[in-house]
Amino acid sequence: MNFAHVWIQRIAWRTRNWDIREWAPFGFGVQVVLILIYQLGLWLWPSAADDSAPIQVNPEMTFVEFTEVKDVRAAESQDLSDKIQEVDQLKQEVNWENAVDPAFDFSQRYVALLSVRKGPDDYPRAARNASLGRVTVAVRLYIDARGKIRDVRIRNIRSDGDAHKPFEREFMAAVRNLLLNKTEVRSRPYLVNGVAQDIVWDETITFTLDQ
Repeated sequence: MNFAHVWIQRIAWRTRNWDIREWAPFGFGVQVVLILIYQLGLWLWPSAADDSAPIQVNPEMTFVEFTEVKDVRAAESQDLSDKIQEVDQLKQEVNWENAVDPAFDFSQRYVALLSVRKGPDDYPRAARNASLGRVTVAVRLYIDARGKIRDVRIRNIRSDGDAHKPFEREFMAAVRNLLLNKTEVRSRPYLVNGVAQDIVWDETITFTLDQ
C-alpha cells in the first residue's frame, strides 16, 4: 500500500460523518488555494511573445523594437552611465528613489510600450566602421507619471569577446540619445490606487550590423 493510498483512506475516515457545516468551509478553503496557485502561475509565467521584442539597431535602421529585460546578472547591474557623466549632456537630474518598479506589483501586470523615431545615425559611426558584431545594452529607464522618459541608466553592455570595449562610451551616448530624445511611451500610466506613478523600467537594446 503506497503513501498516497494511506492518506486517502485517512481523509475518507475523518470526513465520513461530515455534513454541510464541515464541507462548506472546506470547499471554500480549497477554492482559495486553487485561486492562489492559479495567480502564482500567472505571475511566474513568461510574458507573451507579442508583448515585446528586442530593440534592434543597424546602420540602415530597418527596424527598432523593444523588449523587457529578462535576465541581467546582478554583478553586471552597476550603473555604467557614471563613466560618462562628465561628457554626457543628455542626463537629466531625477530622484530614482521616487520611482516604483511595476514588476513587484502582483495585483496587476503592467507593460511599458515604447515607440522610437529611428534614424541612420543611431548606430555609433566608429563602431559601425569597425564592423562589430552584435552588441547588447541593458538599460533601466526612469519614466515619470506623465509618460516621459526622464533618465537612463546603463546596466551592462555585452558583445562577443567584449569587442565593444573600445567603443563603450559611444554606445552609451547612442543609447541615451535614442531613449531620451527619440522614444515615446505609448502605454497608459502605471496607477496605484488610481494615481499615476513614476516608474523604473528595464529594457535591452541590441545593435547589429547587416552583412
